[in-house]
Amino acid sequence: MSQLTTAEAGVDLVDRADVEALLRRFYGRALDDEVLAEPFAGLRATGLEAHVPTMCDFWETVLFRAGLYRGSALQAHREIHRRAPLSDRHFRRWLTLWHNTVDEMYRGPAADRAKVQAGRIAWAMHRRLTGADAPELLVTQPARAGQAPDRTGSDGP
Repeated sequence: MSQLTTAEAGVDLVDRADVEALLRRFYGRALDDEVLAEPFAGLRATGLEAHVPTMCDFWETVLFRAGLYRGSALQAHREIHRRAPLSDRHFRRWLTLWHNTVDEMYRGPAADRAKVQAGRIAWAMHRRLTGADAPELLVTQPARAGQAPDRTGSDGP
């Protein structure tokens, strides 16, 4: 008998361990991705381990209102943008990888929230870093199997 993945079993993100598992899988892919390799060169050089606790704090705060993150995600990404200018191509790829990873691992309200919030974050970061709008990044409702995502939201975060 084959073992179901957490997503196939209908398991949702519920705690920091789930967030960390998601981040490790996602960044394991993103660090080696053809489109994202250059912007993530600094993270690859310093090693993922140094950043996992901060990223977990950020996503726990986003998903569960944990109040753990006290930094500036925008400032961290400004440094990346300064070294390797980010474009809508980078944000679209980041968002695609994020959605695919979430969908492979989890199902439920928190997983849906992770995808919606990622779209809002990508949209806001893109706008603040580049000065341009990218409405295609803003997904108000995540896609279900066989459906296109709802992109009707236009007012951003």
